[in-house]
Amino acid sequence: MRCGIFGIQKPMDDNYTIYYCDLNVTYTTGVHAVRGVSFGVRQQECLALVGESGCGKTTMAHAALGLLPANAHLTGSIIIDDIDVIKASAREMRKLRGLVAGFVVQDPYAASNPLARVEAHVAEAWRAHGMDVPDQAVVQAVAKLGIHDPDTMVRRYPHQWSGGMLQRATIAAASAHNPKLIIADEPTSALDADRADTTIEALKQTGASLLLVSHDLSVVSQHADRIAICYAGEVVELGSGQSILQEHRHPYTAGLLKAIPGLTNKNLPQPIPGHPPNLRFEISGCAFAPRCPHKMDICLERSPRLENGVACHLYSGQQSARKETPQKAEKARPIRVLTQATSAQAKVFAEVRGVSKIYRQGARITHAVRSASLKVRQGEIVGISGPSGCGKSTLLRLLATIEVPDSGEVYLGGELAIRAGSKKVHSQLSRTAFLMPVFQDPIGSLDARWPIWRAIVEPLTAPHRKERLSKEQSRQIAHDLLKQVGLETVNIEARPAELSVGQCQRVAIARVLAARPSIIIADEPTSALDASASASVLHLLAEFIEQERAIVVVSHDRPMLNVLCDRVLEMRDGILNGED
Repeated sequence: MRCGIFGIQKPMDDNYTIYYCDLNVTYTTGVHAVRGVSFGVRQQECLALVGESGCGKTTMAHAALGLLPANAHLTGSIIIDDIDVIKASAREMRKLRGLVAGFVVQDPYAASNPLARVEAHVAEAWRAHGMDVPDQAVVQAVAKLGIHDPDTMVRRYPHQWSGGMLQRATIAAASAHNPKLIIADEPTSALDADRADTTIEALKQTGASLLLVSHDLSVVSQHADRIAICYAGEVVELGSGQSILQEHRHPYTAGLLKAIPGLTNKNLPQPIPGHPPNLRFEISGCAFAPRCPHKMDICLERSPRLENGVACHLYSGQQSARKETPQKAEKARPIRVLTQATSAQAKVFAEVRGVSKIYRQGARITHAVRSASLKVRQGEIVGISGPSGCGKSTLLRLLATIEVPDSGEVYLGGELAIRAGSKKVHSQLSRTAFLMPVFQDPIGSLDARWPIWRAIVEPLTAPHRKERLSKEQSRQIAHDLLKQVGLETVNIEARPAELSVGQCQRVAIARVLAARPSIIIADEPTSALDASASASVLHLLAEFIEQERAIVVVSHDRPMLNVLCDRVLEMRDGILNGED
């Protein structure tokens, strides 16, 4: 029996570690999240699933290990190590997880027990199967992934690790038993470019087949043997990394590439117009047709099949060359026109003077920030770049007066806000939405008990606000802001746990926009977003600056900072280079 157009035979071809055969996933809510997907991952191959938030790529990955919620209904087959996951018993799945197939989660903080040390999390890879933990196994596992001083670091708690470092600890646990397959859900979203490359290469060097879920097409194209572009629960294009970048054929793939910062030019990246379809409703014709600049009548009537690596009516079964269709070019928006970079005489909104931050654990001292100084002026976007663990997030927390410096001072709006040794914030500006943060961990920054509309309008209920809003007014404001960040189809009564990490990040950004602060400080604001959503957020930030405000952005994504910011400072080992 053949499965889809891949010609994969049953029983399983020895060349494949995993294959999906006509997989469909529907939820009792009516969402048809995955629609007739068939593909396989060969031995020692790295295949990446790439697409926008909600395209089904994470659902496909979770389905392979039986990690979908109870309200999910699956049809078709997923075969791993001669086991059909959909029909497998609980005992078979326990054997499969960890020993045959490892899993790397998307959000390492949410997956960690804050009361357990990192070494306990990694050691669970052995203990979960009733095994003793070999001597030095945990230390060696994290050391292989570039963690400095691993003997000390593994004895720390998750909150004492940066997001990028903690992600590498989850990778160490997933690869502990040299599994045949590793499924990695956004393993590089919290990592700088160098460590992202190192991490993927480390995963590949395990010798396991790698099913990699990612929204970062520019990163995975350098490492994946093949890339499957996913849209609305389907695979719409499949090919090598090089062919996807240079010889792509599907209009959706072309849109994703235009949305990557700095890939083709120095202008702001262009988001894909429109929004993905609502998967609660039946889709007639091509799911991408409403957003496609090349659509034809047949696209509205019949869904294309994946043939010769592409599912598009622009191509017949015999063709491999693209049928060009004239397309009106969109005018690019150069970021320099938007930001109007300010002069040295512009008003200083925020300043840190010689701030340092030291963390102590027993006899060990970590200098997170070393005598850093920075001025943020009205009307400018300042970027801070650097590898994971360099101290850039700590500097942002000092600027926001969330942390107290061990030396130095922080000024907001020209007023002293906090100084070394302070037990309280001196300036009231930090409590009046003068400055608002967007945190790296979006799920953790939102109240899990609140519907998202309440989280968004919460800054408008602060004591300094004189106007009081009715529930109807609050819901309308939240709906309008969700539309600005591309989430108008999301239920405003949903809780954070019901949304993806990328969706939660956009909710957090909507919350900040509601407050209309003078300064936004953003810690990795696009790391959890797909290319199109990231491009939309960059446009929102650029428009925010037009209102004579200021932004400080911390990111490991240097190309993004280069197109967005007026100036970019580099930080390494707690030292801010190029500071004022």
